Amino acid sequence: MKLTLFQILALTVVANVAAQNAEDRNKIKSVQDAKSVELLNDKIAKRDGERKQKVSLYLSQHPEKQIEYTVNNRNFRMIDVVDNKPLYIATDNSSEAMAIRTNRINPGGALGLSLDGSGMTAGIWDGGRVLQTHVEFVSNGVSRITPVDGSGTGEGTNFHATHVGGTIAATGLVRNAKGMAPAALLRSYDWGADLAEMTVEARDNAMLISNHSYGVPIFGDDNTMQVPNWYPGCYNDDSALLDQFAFTYEYYLMVKSAGNEGVSNYTGGLGAGLDKLTSEAASKNNIVIANADATVHPVTGVTTSLMINVSSSQGPTDDGRIKPDVAADGTSVYSTYNTNDSAYENLSGTSMAAPGITGSALLLQQHYANLHPNDAIRYMRSATLRGLICHSATDANSTPGPDFRFGYGMMNSEAAVNIITNANNQNLLLESSLQNNTTYTYNFSVTSAGTVTATLCWTDPAGTSREGLLNSPLAALVNDLDLRITRNGTTYYPWKYSLSDLSGGAITGDNIVDNLEKIEIFNAEPGDYTLTVSHKGSLRNVNGAQKYSLILSGSNNLALSADKNVLGNVTVWPNPAKDVLNVNFGQQLSNVQLALVDMSGRIVYQSKSGSVSGQEFSINTSNFSKGIYMLNISSDNKTMTKKIIVE
Repeated sequence: MKLTLFQILALTVVANVAAQNAEDRNKIKSVQDAKSVELLNDKIAKRDGERKQKVSLYLSQHPEKQIEYTVNNRNFRMIDVVDNKPLYIATDNSSEAMAIRTNRINPGGALGLSLDGSGMTAGIWDGGRVLQTHVEFVSNGVSRITPVDGSGTGEGTNFHATHVGGTIAATGLVRNAKGMAPAALLRSYDWGADLAEMTVEARDNAMLISNHSYGVPIFGDDNTMQVPNWYPGCYNDDSALLDQFAFTYEYYLMVKSAGNEGVSNYTGGLGAGLDKLTSEAASKNNIVIANADATVHPVTGVTTSLMINVSSSQGPTDDGRIKPDVAADGTSVYSTYNTNDSAYENLSGTSMAAPGITGSALLLQQHYANLHPNDAIRYMRSATLRGLICHSATDANSTPGPDFRFGYGMMNSEAAVNIITNANNQNLLLESSLQNNTTYTYNFSVTSAGTVTATLCWTDPAGTSREGLLNSPLAALVNDLDLRITRNGTTYYPWKYSLSDLSGGAITGDNIVDNLEKIEIFNAEPGDYTLTVSHKGSLRNVNGAQKYSLILSGSNNLALSADKNVLGNVTVWPNPAKDVLNVNFGQQLSNVQLALVDMSGRIVYQSKSGSVSGQEFSINTSNFSKGIYMLNISSDNKTMTKKIIVE
């Protein structure tokens, strides 16, 4: 893609507003539901208190054991006792920027966007804290690292955390060690109370992204199985609690490493070499990262070889969800180290792949904010960001579709940025809300043969834990939304896995387990197409609505609906609105109903069903709180949604 002069000038003008400022944080915090926040905090405190008691009792009975230790450059920490055995978490130990094409959106990159993370903040939870005095983080005597729960110097730091932090945000004084977001700020924590601390960051600071390059290994440092055989792939208590967190804080995306047990095997898995994801890696609403081994030309940036690192842990989850989500280059990554203020080291693992995604995702949020300076909330929901990353990923296999190792493929920052830049021009990037018993319909045309891709993603409420159950196939999904594309009697379905036959990889069909559905139509013929978003059963959510994100793109071969919806003659003004919002239907319609929905999913206005004939309709908005709303208009089986700002 080539930017026009106007686009370049526009991006230059708004570059200074990309920083997530206090006003941005307050707007995100304003959509948080106070009761949900309180409920979540109580649940986390109860879990952590019970675990602390179990660990203390176990250590008193086994004085030879340590709560935390390091073996072979790998950190371990005891977090729980399961089936009378200690449960540990462990770390999942600039070619990466080229491999996922982040270098093309950085300053000096081919797209001319100069995205560097300025004013943006990411969280990092790890085996210790990032060395804040490393030269790659300090400018004019000021460090971009804030150690929040301890010291960021000397023994308070950790080699693994420092390496991860550099992959996200190193300045690039040593070129090969440059991070994805070289001007970003990092808030560094150890891993002792991660979820409780994440809630504070989300609640008080409206944090958007955090990196977690650790997890529960299946095998301990002595190569014996440290978890019961039901544990891998299980949607357990921790998986569900993380989903409750993500649902409570809808703008927060947790980036999670998949683990490094790709070559290990155990009895009781879904299949040979499968089913290795544990705890939060089996959650629905985060993004789980695999470790690719990419060979990239040092000058051109062209990937000449792309394989999965054999150590990268495989999915799927026990209910057949597509996890991991995507991959990044985590093999022999050169980054900062904590032995001194100018130390560097090569490390490999999903631990090194995840921060590449974290830093790049931060840049996508920066770019979105650049292009939406007047939006009430200038950042994407986490579902939009996750959906965009999976939508634009480069398929890494000879056979199309996701697989158990790569997920949807290798992250492609350039492709993701282009979708944001061309949203509502060549592509569709929509955040909306689906009401109970309604269907969203969108018409588009394919002008020339080529690929068409659509992705639906939503932050699903926490499902029912399957703690203690071996390979439970019951879906953790709560609200089952459906994405379909039809043309001339042919229906195109999203990718899915079939638990009855995992040997063949991904197939297409009715996906009843994933809260991300992706349709790819290869060699789509020219003509008119219809995309629909619907749901099964009753939506279990606040006020019976489910927020969702929708992405549609093609190979420069799409003609979008004139008004981005099937009700093409409907006009809404003024927008932003202060005292009144006017709607003119411009056509004869029957069974028309309007619903104005706030960002928490609450219906603040709903009309009675009736017929219209082009006349103007008005909604009094003078008593509504300032903020973003979604105006849903339905007529028979047709719908449209418009984002409304009330001032």
